[in-house]
This record gives sequence, structure tokens and C-alpha cells, in this order.
Amino acid sequence: MKRNKNLVELSKDHHHGLLLGWKIKQGFKFGVNLKEIVNYINHFAAGALYPHFDEEENQLLPFIDAEDPYRKRTIEEHLQLKKLIASLSDSSSEETLLNLAALLDAHIRFEERELFPYMETLLSDEELDQIGKLIADLHHPYIENYPNEFWTR
Repeated sequence: MKRNKNLVELSKDHHHGLLLGWKIKQGFKFGVNLKEIVNYINHFAAGALYPHFDEEENQLLPFIDAEDPYRKRTIEEHLQLKKLIASLSDSSSEETLLNLAALLDAHIRFEERELFPYMETLLSDEELDQIGKLIADLHHPYIENYPNEFWTR
């Protein structure tokens, strides 16, 4: 499905989010120390995931009603992901990290397959253009700069 031009930057961010799950799995496949994977997750969350959540919550979701089930679900899932990431430590289990990867994947698929198409249908072209301008003013595309690309071994 062709994404509305005003939401494309958020969809590009989603690609990086899906790659996080892949990188976690690659880390386990290559026997990378769990601490290194957790460090990367925290690095990615601070540099990409949390700013993306903020953009969605502040530039996108205000265009739909506060009680809208799509808006509520998006915010609830953001909170769930933030709590899970905040709980990570050097003693986290492989299962916990794989659960994070699965939850993030499901959340991104929800936004791409349900939330964005819903908003593209619900909102006027003018409202979508407003969203696009807000995102363009604040958005910084994620550039991978982690010093240890453990997922490429």
C-alpha cells in the first residue's frame, strides 16, 4: 500500500524499529554478550525509538480524538515498550529480549497496517499536510552510529 507522503518519514523510522528486532536475533545467533545487546537497545531507544514515539504522540495522534481506540492503543503500546526497555539489565534473559523484539514488531505492524491507513482515511488532505509540516520541522532521521555492529559478524 502506498503511504501518504506526510507519513513516510514515520514509516521509514518503522523500518529501523523492525531492524532492531532482527539485530537482537542476530546477536543471539552470533553468541554476542547479552550486555552488548542491552547496551545497543538502550542506545537505539534513546536515539531513535523514544524520539519517534514523541513525534507520533505529539504531531500525529492529536489529530484524532483522545478516546479513539487507535490513539489509546498506540499510547498504551508505547508505554509498554518503554517500561520493558527501562527494565532491561545485564541480567535480562534472552527470552525477555526476544519478547521485546516481538512486541516492537507487532506494534509497528499495527501502526503500518491499521493506524496509518485509518488516519489516511479519517483525516482530510489539509490535516495530513499539517502533520507532514509538523514532522518535517522536528524529524531527524535515524543514522546508525553504534560502534559495535555485532549483528554483522
